[in-house]
Amino acid sequence: MKIIVNLLALLFIPVFLFAGYTYAKSNNEPMSPEPDSWPFLVEEILPTGEKIVHSGSSAEVDLRTISIDLDVNPYLEDRLSSFPELGFEMGGKITLHRAPSYTVVDGKKSMLYRSWAESVGELLIEKGVALGDEDKINFSADEALTLDILIKIIRVARTKLVEKESIDFKVIEKEDPNLERGKTRIEQHGERGIREIAYEVIREDGEETSRTLISNEITKEAINTIKYYGTKITVLSSVKGYATLTNAYSNGVVSANYGRGTLLRITNLANGVRIEKRVTHTWGAASAPWGVVLDVGANIWTSLGYSEWGRGPYVLVEKIKE
Repeated sequence: MKIIVNLLALLFIPVFLFAGYTYAKSNNEPMSPEPDSWPFLVEEILPTGEKIVHSGSSAEVDLRTISIDLDVNPYLEDRLSSFPELGFEMGGKITLHRAPSYTVVDGKKSMLYRSWAESVGELLIEKGVALGDEDKINFSADEALTLDILIKIIRVARTKLVEKESIDFKVIEKEDPNLERGKTRIEQHGERGIREIAYEVIREDGEETSRTLISNEITKEAINTIKYYGTKITVLSSVKGYATLTNAYSNGVVSANYGRGTLLRITNLANGVRIEKRVTHTWGAASAPWGVVLDVGANIWTSLGYSEWGRGPYVLVEKIKE
């Protein structure tokens, strides 16, 4: 009740002031100096319909500035009106209609917009919120705005993603009969190839939701390494004679001509079978039987392709360079 009385009192103040101003002016009577400020009431009307009354004084002549003086901070979208008009300079009542506010979640950003728009589409157009052809929204453009509405925009981005994969090269080995055994040479050095795999990627608010293969192609062929290894054997010396079988060492090679550890190439001249073995033993101070150059174990005997016992095949024994 007290608020109503104060309100009525303040409303009548500008009326009396206006009457006095009119009377003095019509009778050419001197007027009192202008006051430093005028009394005002600001009736703030919220979007819910609730009303809040503010009172105070101001010497300003702009509705927004007067409202600020009375600690009522209007937003740009709020609507202001007054009675009487401010041109009379006698105070009065200002009505402030608060613009409804709406929350728009745009991708990962949340924005608060104040507007008198009536639909979702009108609000977005008014606030300059542009939608891409593939962007999604949780309401249709003609959906009526309500105070509790929450508008969500999902930003859809369609991009091309290219991934590159390395292709290993191979090492191709070839024999070189003109290169000494144990040596190698590189005729061509290898280079890795490149494979490009392209996808169409769709992201919603920055999160990838799908990936579709577009192409898979080799953009650079791998170059193989070509490596030659020598097969040429350098013979340092050789002897010919018979091989005999020994029961003492199954894998033994007893030489009458070369020392232990010497690398030999042994060729069965009867069938052309050729093997390489190292000397494991020698006759020492004893003499080899006439015409015999080797005494070999059973496994070596078999490797030379000979199965009969006694005096074995006629062989060529060559000392070769390592």
